[in-house]
Amino acid sequence: MKGLIRWGLIFSLAGGGFVSTSLVRQSAAIAIPEAEAVKRLENIPTFMVTGEQGEPLLAVVPNPKDKSKKLQLAPFYMSHTDAQNAVTNLKKQKPELGKSAKVTVFSLKGALEIAKQNKDKQNELVFQFIPTQEQIDFAMTILKESGQEVKQFNGVPMFFAVFGEEKEKKPLFIEKDKKSVMPVFFRQQDAQNMVNNFKKSDQKLGPTAAIQVTSLNNMLGFLLKADQTSVQQIEFVPDLDSLQYAVNQQKGSGTQPQQPSAAPEKPESK
Repeated sequence: MKGLIRWGLIFSLAGGGFVSTSLVRQSAAIAIPEAEAVKRLENIPTFMVTGEQGEPLLAVVPNPKDKSKKLQLAPFYMSHTDAQNAVTNLKKQKPELGKSAKVTVFSLKGALEIAKQNKDKQNELVFQFIPTQEQIDFAMTILKESGQEVKQFNGVPMFFAVFGEEKEKKPLFIEKDKKSVMPVFFRQQDAQNMVNNFKKSDQKLGPTAAIQVTSLNNMLGFLLKADQTSVQQIEFVPDLDSLQYAVNQQKGSGTQPQQPSAAPEKPESK
């Protein structure tokens, strides 16, 4: 999976930064973290729609701050299925542009580094990280069941297991490589599996186990403030289906991706 890192560094986009908008369904603007926090994300795949040479195919949308101006939108999908659906729709709606469109894999670490390199031009290009609607729905359900009044979930949902009495719940750790780590999942189903296993293994505390949700942005903010020991205990667990897709795509290519052209292809309009 170290090869994923290279995907995240193969091109530099012309302008960019993170801004909070509602241009894309439940999209997420993510604060740019420091190197130590970003390093935790090098094995997390994201997916972008690109042209044949790896150049990003960008959407042009109205600027929410100034309707007379336009923004270029660069989506990084957290799901390869959502990215592939975007390719399929592009081929139908704009056949000439879509004929060379494909899904390209980036590590989340690399995607954030691309954004950081271009943070000084956030009025021209918006980077957005788009979770699946399914995971957004899971996050909303968890928050509502905890008594919170929420109308939408902002960000990429992150799920983790807790146990203990209602007002004294603690994160659930596991032992890995003789170390105690706290798994944080990109899929609610994986966190649920962890809770189910704990319930089977501990008859006393198992019934108190539950899933809580936060956002990727909040997790990165925590890592920036935490001490080294706490940082090393956090383990981000990717969607295994997307991870397998990323690995298979790299194996199938058999070569390093080609260096893209400096400018993106004609933008995709929305």
